[in-house]
Amino acid sequence: MIKTKFLFPLIGFGLLFSCTSEDTGSEEQFFVQEDTTDVKDQLTTISDSLAKDPENIDLIIRRGNICKENLNFRCALDAGAKAFRIDSTNIQARQLYAWTLINKPNAPVSDIERAKRHFQYVLSVKPNDPQTMVDIANTYSLTGDFKTAIKYINDALRIDERFRDGYVLKGSIYKTLEKNDLALSSYQTALQIDPDYFIGHLNTGWLLTSMGDHRLALEYYVNAAELKPENVNSLYGIAKSYQDLGEYENALKEYRNIKKIEPKFYIADFNQGYIKHYYQEELDSAAYFYDQVLRANPDYPAAWYQMGEAYFAQERYSEAGRAYAEAIRIDEDFTPAKEAAEKLRKIYY
Repeated sequence: MIKTKFLFPLIGFGLLFSCTSEDTGSEEQFFVQEDTTDVKDQLTTISDSLAKDPENIDLIIRRGNICKENLNFRCALDAGAKAFRIDSTNIQARQLYAWTLINKPNAPVSDIERAKRHFQYVLSVKPNDPQTMVDIANTYSLTGDFKTAIKYINDALRIDERFRDGYVLKGSIYKTLEKNDLALSSYQTALQIDPDYFIGHLNTGWLLTSMGDHRLALEYYVNAAELKPENVNSLYGIAKSYQDLGEYENALKEYRNIKKIEPKFYIADFNQGYIKHYYQEELDSAAYFYDQVLRANPDYPAAWYQMGEAYFAQERYSEAGRAYAEAIRIDEDFTPAKEAAEKLRKIYY
């Protein structure tokens, strides 16, 4: 079945998916935002100016676009809504507002349709604008009408064959349709046009990871890290690629680096625990890392389950049972913990 939800933001919010365990198949997601000094300074200057002139629509739009470009969705949404409320005839305000409608998490169909109408109005005013055509294509892709989406993208590329975002969205559509070779070709074309496109390198890395080509994926994550050396998305991609390639010492080194940059990123601890547990057979170290995860997020069932598995391997059965029970308490449908608890019950009875 084809998912009809949004494929991937053309600019992106650093959405990072981490498959945390080959056995549990659990998945976590994080929104990792850029927070550079330069961006803070720009936004502070604009905020100071808006304090004196709160209805200055040019300043509000500028603020929204800076937030949009720097992965801060909430800020972009606030600015877009305010700008559109002040002057709904302003094309830039309408474009920003429509963009925020479709890029907020779990956007309802009503917002997608509203955004489509806004973009269609903009296209009536700017009939040969490839950006607006791709924006409209994006709204169609959100509701699963990929045929119409591709038509608008192709129209945009006929006007400007080097319009990067057309290839990005086309790649995301092909990825959703599981036409991975075409998706990869589209993403790579986007990067040929714009080699410094950070999200493009991540897009391509994520696609290659899903295709199982971890060595080539690693190259794209490294490219992304060269563009943004402290971005957790790219660093996680590097670490997880090393893990998937069986290069565990390199993976552990990269996970430690991530923790220095983002101490709250507990999946780095989880994956270190997993490596120690299953590949290096250092159960005390594994338990330590799982404990670090649970200190950060005590409601993470996969960590309780893996802690139970580490205890079980050490024949600490009562502690294992408590860990399995905690995982099931948090998620009663967590099958690995239920199966492990049954296995433990058979040992006792």
